[in-house]
Amino acid sequence: MKKILSISLILAAALAFTSCVKEEEDIFDKSAAERLNEASDLYSKRLMASPNGWAMQLYPTNEDEWPYGNGYLVLCRFNKDYSVDVSMNNIFTDGTYWSESSLWEVLTDNGPVLSFNSHNKCIHTFSDPYDIWFTGTDNNANNESGTGVGGDYEFIIVDAPEDASYMMLKGKKRGTYNLLTPVEEGVNFEDYLTDVKNFRKTYFPMNAPTFDVVHFGDSLCKLEMTYPREMTENSAAKNLDFDGLPNIYPYDGDAIIDQKFNTFLITKRGNDYYLRFRDKIQVKDVTVQEFVYRPDKDIFESVDDPAFFIEGNNPFSYFASTLQGSGITWKLSEEAGSLTSGAESYFNSISTKKDPYAFKWVQLQPTSDGIKLGIMYEYKKKMTGMKYLYHFDTSGGKFKLTYDQPTGDNTQELNTSTSALTIPAIKAIVDYFNQEFDVNAATTAFNLNSVKLASASNSGSWVILSR
Repeated sequence: MKKILSISLILAAALAFTSCVKEEEDIFDKSAAERLNEASDLYSKRLMASPNGWAMQLYPTNEDEWPYGNGYLVLCRFNKDYSVDVSMNNIFTDGTYWSESSLWEVLTDNGPVLSFNSHNKCIHTFSDPYDIWFTGTDNNANNESGTGVGGDYEFIIVDAPEDASYMMLKGKKRGTYNLLTPVEEGVNFEDYLTDVKNFRKTYFPMNAPTFDVVHFGDSLCKLEMTYPREMTENSAAKNLDFDGLPNIYPYDGDAIIDQKFNTFLITKRGNDYYLRFRDKIQVKDVTVQEFVYRPDKDIFESVDDPAFFIEGNNPFSYFASTLQGSGITWKLSEEAGSLTSGAESYFNSISTKKDPYAFKWVQLQPTSDGIKLGIMYEYKKKMTGMKYLYHFDTSGGKFKLTYDQPTGDNTQELNTSTSALTIPAIKAIVDYFNQEFDVNAATTAFNLNSVKLASASNSGSWVILSR
């Protein structure tokens, strides 16, 4: 009886197991190998869906230290023959354009993985375990042999919408998130990289003299670019373009105590330039990460909420502060574009056949007595300089210069009877600065190395002064 019961139980268990196997077989109508191949084909097509490739915002690591934590713009075009064209222009390329083709494929390793599976000098620069030649100083060189920058060459495909509007990759080893956006058809890779690089150098130059202001609704923060010591202490690297690391901290806070680094990259889509931070910024219950430049406002505005934006420092306040004993001299040169037709007559009339005085430059220099206006010109191929004392006032919301007197070091005469102020062109320049000005950014408030002084009574008459 026990044997019969045991046999019955064995048969029942066998039938139950057979039933389960049947149910598992019904779940997938294709083998695992077939399903993996289909996934590889699907994501390969998604990578090829942007005909002119992608702008990849590549972050080797999640560190906050340069150059490991910086972002690097890499352009990739995935071709149907499974070759990939990769281009970049950054500090690793010594500021030159690199482009190389290699192979790629989508692996299926617990999910789709993009692999750059043959060596490409562009993409593998960030994963090769080589020494980074531009780090360290002349007296204390760093040696990164065995680690390199520590980035990836294989990336998990996290998100790849069918409309090819973007792709999100995640470094397989480092876990950094790297956004891909389409490069428009007809756009040349080298031109694209040069355009974006020049934009960044204009709006976030290495020698920017002041901070930017980040508006998180009612909360304000300062954004200051910080640069490594290699900038001045490494003779092989000091002439390179350093992107720097942005330090974002409360407006009334301390740059060191409250420091928080969050690097970003600039990309271009159509005629718009986008700034996207590597890490999302959480302010109260709002998260922001990507901004678009609005040229009419000269701000970077959040793509999600216009109450969040980044602007440069106030040109008026900054310019006035530099003339309060800071030692900063502002200069107007003879370069094209330094003044408008409304002001040209004051400066160009200094060169005539009748009065051969060639204008060279004008500068404003703070002193303990006031502001010295220096005028340098050439008389009969001999350089001559004159200085005049002014006082300035900003209480009325304008920058008002008031002429006081010639300074003690410009009593020289051009001849025995004519002082410099008797020359109409010289007097015209002295008189021109004896008025009220509006102070604006020459190009952008993000780069106040130059400012525009526009006559308050005639906005079409202005001069550009540079530090």
